[in-house]
Amino acid sequence: MSTPGSSPAQQGPMRRIGGNLGYLLRGRGIAAVMLLATTALMARALGPVEFGLVVLIHTYVVLVRGLFNVKQFLAIIRYGVPALDTDDLPTLRRLVSICLRLDRFTCIAATVAAASLAPLIGPHIGLEGKQVLMLIAYSLVLLATANRTAIGILRLFDRYDVLGNKETIGPCIRLLGVAIAWWLDSPMEVFVAVFALGFLVEEVYLGWSGRREYRCQISKPGAEETPQTARMTEFPGLRQFLWITYWQSNVDLIPKHGSIMLAGFLLGPTDAGLLRLARQFSTMLSKPAGLVRQVVFPDLTRSWNQGSTDFKLIVYRTALLAAGLGALFVTAGYFFGELLLGVLIGPEFVAAAPVLTLLLLASTFDLTASSLRSAAYAIGHAGKVLRLYAMSAVVYLTLFIVFTLKLGLIGSGIAACCAAALPPLAMALLIRKHTRGDAKQETE
Repeated sequence: MSTPGSSPAQQGPMRRIGGNLGYLLRGRGIAAVMLLATTALMARALGPVEFGLVVLIHTYVVLVRGLFNVKQFLAIIRYGVPALDTDDLPTLRRLVSICLRLDRFTCIAATVAAASLAPLIGPHIGLEGKQVLMLIAYSLVLLATANRTAIGILRLFDRYDVLGNKETIGPCIRLLGVAIAWWLDSPMEVFVAVFALGFLVEEVYLGWSGRREYRCQISKPGAEETPQTARMTEFPGLRQFLWITYWQSNVDLIPKHGSIMLAGFLLGPTDAGLLRLARQFSTMLSKPAGLVRQVVFPDLTRSWNQGSTDFKLIVYRTALLAAGLGALFVTAGYFFGELLLGVLIGPEFVAAAPVLTLLLLASTFDLTASSLRSAAYAIGHAGKVLRLYAMSAVVYLTLFIVFTLKLGLIGSGIAACCAAALPPLAMALLIRKHTRGDAKQETE
């Protein structure tokens, strides 16, 4: 198992991946239990309509922040791993400086956009008067989210234990706050405030942890160094990489958060809340998909740069394990979904059970694709991945609107499955073709 502070290059890839993934899954597992308990308490306390409104307020803020997420942490891995492996700390400091400037700009831009658009968007998703003011106030939390660079630093130095701890902070605060609010029979405003507080504290912790790791591992620049003057042109392809990952981030938001907002527009807050509830349960698979991408990307980048045979081993073994795990969850959702929702949430939320099974299947496709996507990034095909996911998003949005209008809420699940099945197959073919081409060249 990976140990905090040890050199990433000194351990075997599968052992390191398993250890780092264990840290994140432990944190995510604890968080998942707390989030489910939070969701159950809040749904019982507020009922379907107000529960849906709280969901829409939180989703709106997360969605806007996502639209301004350049994902600098991926650039720190992509360009920082070679610098770290050669002990080129001055170059690493200049890379971090560029990403920190992007962090500050995107954070302020997201806050201004969210607060400014709230009075326009709020009424269209069922918010009125005081609720719109709550949406504006919640948007100010985004001022604390300038920490995407911190994520990259923590991943670069294998501090997945810190990232795992971060996963539990927000859910812990929300569970405690919602439990108190439920016990005191508090109004909806209190639940919104609790969600905002959890969001704020976990973001502050993440930023503080990243700055501490930077001071410990990278230290201060020398007297002649001026990292603040760093420019993107010093890193070939960095601007294009950031641009591609930015749009990839936006495409990823469509099924995660965009679908809930769209359900609010088309079906109202009650069905939007049911869709969010089903998505909450399906995060048992969709969240690990993101965690797998986090963990395998540094090792795939390192293996590919070094020409190691571990590359294919990491990619395909991780994908097969993910597919098997997902199949178990889909089976459980099909047979026990209604019972689970009825017992934990209440009979008025059982209508989300069929959608839950379909979203679990879609999340299985996404989980299978996670290592394939990181591999495509590592071999330099981020642009092709973006185009693939953009096509998948177009398919999803088209089918979502058509099926939801004709079939109701179940249509959103069908659309998710159809769109999620495309990327893993296409990326597997892309990686196979590229690696086979390299193998032929080596033989010749």
